[in-house]
Amino acid sequence: MNLKKITPSTISLIVTAILIFTVGAYTDNSGFQLAGGIFLVVALITAINQARKQDTSD
Repeated sequence: MNLKKITPSTISLIVTAILIFTVGAYTDNSGFQLAGGIFLVVALITAINQARKQDTSD
């Protein structure tokens, strides 16, 4: 697993998901918490897939 393969756009998705979840937790808005949690799971799955991608160039 190579963390350098994670693109900046995926990192920004993770940061955005954490921000949405934090706003939901601060305002006690369960809808924002749920959306942030789902968004974070999707962003983390994307990041893991990018990190595990094998280099095909020889």
